[in-house]
Amino acid sequence: MKKIKLTKYVTMLMALLLLTACSSDSSSSDSATKPEADFSFTNDGSTFTFTNLSKNATKYRWDFGDLYYLSSEKDPVYTYKIGGEIRVSLTVTNDAGEESFITKTITAPRIIIIDIKVDGKFTDWDDVAVTDQNTSGNGSIQKIKIWAGGANVNVYLEGNKKMLMELVDMYINTDGNTQTGFLHSNWPDGSGAEFLFEGPMVTGGWGDFYKHTDPNGGWGWGQIVGSGANLKASAIVSLNDTTNAIEFSIPKSQLGTLGSSIGIAITEMTSGWAGVANFPEGPKFSTLQL
Repeated sequence: MKKIKLTKYVTMLMALLLLTACSSDSSSSDSATKPEADFSFTNDGSTFTFTNLSKNATKYRWDFGDLYYLSSEKDPVYTYKIGGEIRVSLTVTNDAGEESFITKTITAPRIIIIDIKVDGKFTDWDDVAVTDQNTSGNGSIQKIKIWAGGANVNVYLEGNKKMLMELVDMYINTDGNTQTGFLHSNWPDGSGAEFLFEGPMVTGGWGDFYKHTDPNGGWGWGQIVGSGANLKASAIVSLNDTTNAIEFSIPKSQLGTLGSSIGIAITEMTSGWAGVANFPEGPKFSTLQL
């Protein structure tokens, strides 16, 4: 009788051990299929490319951290409208409905909003890079900034006290090709002006725009009567004892279809047509890539 009971106890113990082993194997299998969230990222300016490094996941939920957009793509590409440190979260899910979550901090570039107003107040140019500058310190115009965002081509000029802009010939390359249009000998390595503005650099002056007409690159222009009113300029502003500045804008519609860049060169003269200086000094127009 004791032998039967002992055998019964041994059988029960073996069954318990077997059940425990099976349970352990099942737990190990579940652990191997649980999702693990992870990702990496690269950026080109404000555009970020997210690479999903998660394991055992079949569904993805991205929160880009800017309160604008969520995504269920595996490897999304997202462009931010804000800058600074931003917390990006990824939640992944497997077929069993189990989830894993990870958050990483990215740094997006500061968003610069430029809104140029031609009013003689130049703080709105602070975030615009210098397009070209006078390296010798001679002449009158010393620096130019060009901004072509929006409907206008906007220009800021800074110079010494000789810069009065009483009269100018301003040459404008609009098609991005330096070998078409007027080929000016003062800028032999890159001119090709499609348009000329001639007159005083003041709003309401008598100046006009001219369109180039000589197919051989020589001096040939057709006047666009009344077009000078489209150039909006501030007065010459004295910044300090040595520096003057002026800003002006030209509607893009005045310049036709723009190419890959816009180039500008200026011959400044006195009101009596006596030469003051050419800008830029270098062999090419001051050029902004569009």
